[in-house]
Amino acid sequence: MKKNVQVIDGAINSTFEIYEVDIELFDILFPNGNDIAFGSDFPNLDDTDFYERFYSKMVDKKKVNGIHGTLHLEDIAKESFPNRKETDTGML
Repeated sequence: MKKNVQVIDGAINSTFEIYEVDIELFDILFPNGNDIAFGSDFPNLDDTDFYERFYSKMVDKKKVNGIHGTLHLEDIAKESFPNRKETDTGML
């Protein structure tokens, strides 16, 4: 099974890419039903091939069937998601 993850990188020219990842990678970033993650929460992943695997399959947004998680590469909104769930915003 594969999951789609949108990447928010904080750049002005960001296109908010979506990557298809296997369930093993997804569960590392989004444990316990989380759907929001911040790269800074996983400092040990820099020492592995995790990100090489993560970025290996970009998905055409026009063909995406659901986004299962959002990975923020910068901590700008980190305090808005203390439980790492989109429902933290009160919008869902």
